[in-house]
Amino acid sequence: MNSRMPDLARMTVEDLFRAKKERRKRLARLPFEEKVAIAKRLQGVSAAMRSEKPVFAAFLTTLPDFAGEAIAEWDFVTDWYAKRGLEAPSKPFDQRPDVIAITQSGKKIGIELKSWVNRDDIAKARKEERIPENIQIAIGEQGWNNTRHIGHVWLSPKQVRFDQRDAPGFRSELFKLIEQADREWPQKPAWDRESDFKNDDRDELAAFPSLSKYLHQVAVFTRPRFEVGWIGFPSRGGAYSPNDMLSTLSRGLDTHKNDERYKDLKQRVGLDEVYLLVHYDFKAFAYNPPFAAPDFGFKQAANFAKESLNGNGGYFDKIFLFHFLSGEEEAYRIF
Repeated sequence: MNSRMPDLARMTVEDLFRAKKERRKRLARLPFEEKVAIAKRLQGVSAAMRSEKPVFAAFLTTLPDFAGEAIAEWDFVTDWYAKRGLEAPSKPFDQRPDVIAITQSGKKIGIELKSWVNRDDIAKARKEERIPENIQIAIGEQGWNNTRHIGHVWLSPKQVRFDQRDAPGFRSELFKLIEQADREWPQKPAWDRESDFKNDDRDELAAFPSLSKYLHQVAVFTRPRFEVGWIGFPSRGGAYSPNDMLSTLSRGLDTHKNDERYKDLKQRVGLDEVYLLVHYDFKAFAYNPPFAAPDFGFKQAANFAKESLNGNGGYFDKIFLFHFLSGEEEAYRIF
């Protein structure tokens, strides 16, 4: 694994999911000790993903005149005072706002960054994601698809924590079931040869106790045919409405703008103005429902946010909404 830290400002959506897929494949092939070592190295990447520095840098590039004039210098508050040899305000104002900047005319502004996310959705999605990852590790190396009739296999996991002591039996039963399905395929009627579903609730997995313990269903398809990576999981999806994420955005804006922690911020820190920057980032994209729909995109979401504020920015002088995904950057002032 490359130990270099990723350039998050240039990371695309495709990069994110390609990295996830590659990580799963590699983990499945490695012994336990090496998996632990990789997990430790990934902690540095996780810390970088939590950093909001790339977010603000990209925002400044996208909307350089957000303050009404050019920015002469800026830093995150964690670096602002130390770099300039300045005495920091008393706690907790030594850590607020996230960014301090000076404009060309000498105006001192602060920018507080908040993520447009539904934390309940993230927690649920991460839990759901760990389950298939553990199952992939249990399966191990899939090898080439040497079946005669099967193109790919989808597993529908139960929300059950996987006990790695069950891994050998799970792997053995899975390949035994696949071999059986492949052998019996020619005996199926012609109209029924496109797919085959083995369901736990119909006792079709009764002969495979390990599979029944962890899976709702094993779905076997003839097409399309994958030679490698042919055993996997259907992607999360289904019907959705952008209303879910718009509701999250509206509630978040109302909470942030009225947060008492920012009531005296300008006076305490010595700022001329203080802004709020709400950003849509990798966490929101990967784990939350989409905000977009036919004829409804980020600009429309920004208009919705502006209307929901109804001309009231609370303790903030300006509020912005920023789409932070490489190649799709958009920024709008919503107050």
